[in-house]
Amino acid sequence: MKAVTYTIKHEMKELATTIDLILNNIMSKSCISDLVLFEVKVILNELIVNAFCHGNGCNAEKLIYVTFKMINNNYLYISVKDEGYGINAKFDVKSLNDYVDAANKLLCEHGRGLLIVNRLCVKVKFNRLGNKVSVIKSLQ
Repeated sequence: MKAVTYTIKHEMKELATTIDLILNNIMSKSCISDLVLFEVKVILNELIVNAFCHGNGCNAEKLIYVTFKMINNNYLYISVKDEGYGINAKFDVKSLNDYVDAANKLLCEHGRGLLIVNRLCVKVKFNRLGNKVSVIKSLQ
């Protein structure tokens, strides 16, 4: 399957519509369980909302790019890129636990979405700038 990219503007309605389009596309190409489909929806929602709120700072002028591709009907590649400045270049999935622990001590609500995504995916990787996250999700 060829990679497909969607561009999301600032409207939250468009976010939900894009997630539904991606899920429908996945269901038409592969027979996956309801549980895996739910997990993919959670991953998409967490990554896109994170890009909108944190990456783009809820700026209505900035866009979000969501790309997905099926890999041998066994895996799903998803990348979400925002137009923000990115997170710390030294930030990686290994430091998520430390980040969330520090945020919790300050009573902040940051990082939990990425922890959830990390638990649901085989691989999570950030680009050098930190404004794009790519994941691999097993469809088994």
